Amino acid sequence: MEHGLRAAGTIEFAGLHAPPDERRATILVEHAKRIFPGLECGQPSYWMGHRPSTPDSLPVLGDVSGYPGLFLAFGHGHFGMTGGPPSAKLVTRLINGEAPGFDPAPYSVRRFR
Repeated sequence: MEHGLRAAGTIEFAGLHAPPDERRATILVEHAKRIFPGLECGQPSYWMGHRPSTPDSLPVLGDVSGYPGLFLAFGHGHFGMTGGPPSAKLVTRLINGEAPGFDPAPYSVRRFR
């Protein structure tokens, strides 16, 4: 990376206003030092951001009632790299009026009514 090495990959389940808990992040620093013994590590900087997710942890895929031509494909959480391509295939089929290959209803935004 341009400004150094990034060690990432933890998730924290807490309230929106809860302060960050950096214990897992400090463990990642220790793991990086062990894996790369020659790593020159100054003072690490820690960052935390909110990752939006759906209440049921499933993505939102499909059309939006009342808005012809508007389709949604989001909410994959930590599985965007693996869930994105099949989601794109499903939404492409829906946009083109093709059979989706399975029932897309469990992924519809309408499940949150």
